[in-house]
Amino acid sequence: MARLLLVVFICAIGYQSYRFYYGEQGVKRQEELAKQIEYQERINLRLKHRNDALRAQVEDLRLGEEAVEEHVRTELQYIKDGEVFYRMVEK
Repeated sequence: MARLLLVVFICAIGYQSYRFYYGEQGVKRQEELAKQIEYQERINLRLKHRNDALRAQVEDLRLGEEAVEEHVRTELQYIKDGEVFYRMVEK
């Protein structure tokens, strides 16, 4: 009887240990979730920096005509009256 009880006890401990480590809420799952959270936080940080830069650019465009003119000149290759535009073309 004592041996049977010992075998049952060892099986129960083995089962609980397996569930603790590999189960749905186990250690392995927690490690996977921690890695996913870290990865998502890095993505969020990169997007936050990008959003901050875009907000600063929008604020510059709202506040100043110089910023708008610079944007038009660089993006649309705008040229004022009386200016000369030189284009350098490589062969």
